[in-house]
Amino acid sequence: MENINLLELYKAGIVKDGGHNINVQIEKPNGKKYSGKTYAIPLKYLYYNEQNGRIGVALSNYESINGHLTSGHNEEYNMVIQKILEDDGESNTKNQMNDLKRNIAIQGQDEPGYVLNDGRVIDGNRRFTAKRLIEQDSEIIDQQYFEAVILDDLSVQNHDDLKKIKSLELKIQFGKLGKVDYNAIDRAVDAYKTIVINNVMTAKEYAGYANLTPNEVHKRITEAEIIVKFLEFTNANPDNYALAKDLDLDGPIQNIIPQYKKFKDNANSEQLLNSLFAKILQIRATKENYKDDFRTIVQNVVNSKNENTFISEMEDATDSIIDVLDTKEKTTSVIGLFDTLKNNIETADALADVKKVFANHSEKTKNLKERTEPINLVNKAINNIDSIDINIFKYLSKPEKEKLFSNLKILQEEITHILLVGE
Repeated sequence: MENINLLELYKAGIVKDGGHNINVQIEKPNGKKYSGKTYAIPLKYLYYNEQNGRIGVALSNYESINGHLTSGHNEEYNMVIQKILEDDGESNTKNQMNDLKRNIAIQGQDEPGYVLNDGRVIDGNRRFTAKRLIEQDSEIIDQQYFEAVILDDLSVQNHDDLKKIKSLELKIQFGKLGKVDYNAIDRAVDAYKTIVINNVMTAKEYAGYANLTPNEVHKRITEAEIIVKFLEFTNANPDNYALAKDLDLDGPIQNIIPQYKKFKDNANSEQLLNSLFAKILQIRATKENYKDDFRTIVQNVVNSKNENTFISEMEDATDSIIDVLDTKEKTTSVIGLFDTLKNNIETADALADVKKVFANHSEKTKNLKERTEPINLVNKAINNIDSIDINIFKYLSKPEKEKLFSNLKILQEEITHILLVGE
């Protein structure tokens, strides 16, 4: 079913009039506004947009296992994406889709989507999926239509058009309350692919369309850069972003980002990242909380005088993990990754060493904090004393003065006691 032209199908009476006229948030290439007229389109003339942020990440996982899937008017492709959106691993996703399907079946589609003239669905993937599920229900015999505005003069083959299409997606998805939010890794990868990989728009433009600050956008790009390095570390395809999503990398990487900006250009940057990545694998393999030793090391050892010692102690373990993973086939799934790590004696020992090194450095950090805590408290007390304005004493009442000097004497006695004990 190639070379679909929805407006020609409208003239032929196959595509029908919709029931809305909406305000389109982008302008035509000539600067004029789109009419906002909606059309009721039979589902078989539509297909999912693989360039959508969430779909692209999920599709990377499917393709890493099953090979490339041809997008377009291809029912196998549509069914794969439908299954992804029906239950993409997020909590409550399937229940939300069932609720949406039931709501649309009873009340109809109350919010139109956007499609290109060839049938590519630019916005409204969940509503399109709900419609497909309704049509696939054996008890429903009525033909289903997806209501949408047809952006007839835009094509994903044209770079300028692609920018307009992406800006519309961002304005709708990120700029409007009530939309189902992207997973944090989906958001990071979307910014990275749009700005860095495909050069569709600048970070400043992306920020404006998505109602974000430039710093937020740059942070997302940095997160995606670290994700790519992690995927390379695990011998996965660097675009298999879904693996990072399945490993729930957002939390650990958010801890790395502030420090990464400081050490990313250093000579030992790769070794340091590999040490942290090895710990992430160990945490996920043993289902531990990354907020314990991992966070302590990132915040207190990375970019400190103890960093080189830490890297040196981690080197054998990280090298072992890398060597073993590199001798295997490309990592495509979390299950395959953990099977390799746990069932290989060398990597199992390496993960145990990783845990030991992190625990040792974490304990040293905690001990140092305990030793330096009295110094910090005394410095804080000195600063508090220095901040007292003695000129205000003359304005105090007699009881207030008595209370003040009584407390000062107590303080003096405490200081004397500390000095005697400390000698």
